[in-house]
Amino acid sequence: MAEPSIFPQHMNPDPTPELDREVAFFLKWGYLVVEDAVTMGQVETIRAALDEAFERQETSEHKDGQFIHQLLEEDERFSFLLDNPPVITRTKAILGNCLQLHSATARVTLPGAVDQGWHRDGPWPMDPASTPYGSLPGQINCGYFLDELTADNGPIAIVPGSQRALFRPPDGFPRFPDEQLLLAKPGQAVMFDGWLYHRGVANNSDQRRRVCLMCYQNAWMKSREPFDGPRVTALRENGTPEQKLLLGAVEKW
Repeated sequence: MAEPSIFPQHMNPDPTPELDREVAFFLKWGYLVVEDAVTMGQVETIRAALDEAFERQETSEHKDGQFIHQLLEEDERFSFLLDNPPVITRTKAILGNCLQLHSATARVTLPGAVDQGWHRDGPWPMDPASTPYGSLPGQINCGYFLDELTADNGPIAIVPGSQRALFRPPDGFPRFPDEQLLLAKPGQAVMFDGWLYHRGVANNSDQRRRVCLMCYQNAWMKSREPFDGPRVTALRENGTPEQKLLLGAVEKW
């Protein structure tokens, strides 16, 4: 059993009225745009770290196309994203205080990248009745877009409210009458329910589109990443109680 200080003292935070309104919007529509999630200085720092990480991957025999996995292992400059207050505060207001990181990744969408198909980020079916610990939402993704999104460079397309649909999204990328392009800007973060229908649109520009993705879930759910590299291990062992919880220091319940 983990040390007692890791465990939050309360299951849920006490949000402000403004935060309550944001939570209500997220639960209804499945997404939320967070203004001033990172400073422009932090944006420049992340851009530099991601460009270096992507260059290393391009010369690696283990490269995975446009994706970078286990982002926190790539560079210590990404570490502040783990518990970035503007995002963590809102995530706790939705999921409660007992959070764990599901994954930390990045994507560099190159010019000429084709349309992604509609998808959800997990295989589980949706049940509107839920159960006491079958958390709704089951996963919250947070995208820090490092380049201003336009209709040409591969923005994220969503279908607001589709996180409650009882069926999986259709194959391919047919048009929905109520689909929406999220044209995020550097400094903003886009939080969205992992079960929301979403996809990346083709990059028809001559510029890359860069995004860092931090995904969160309840602490008793399984994470996608092992979180066993040296940087993450050091942070889990020596970080704050919240950082330890987020990185899976509670191994058993």
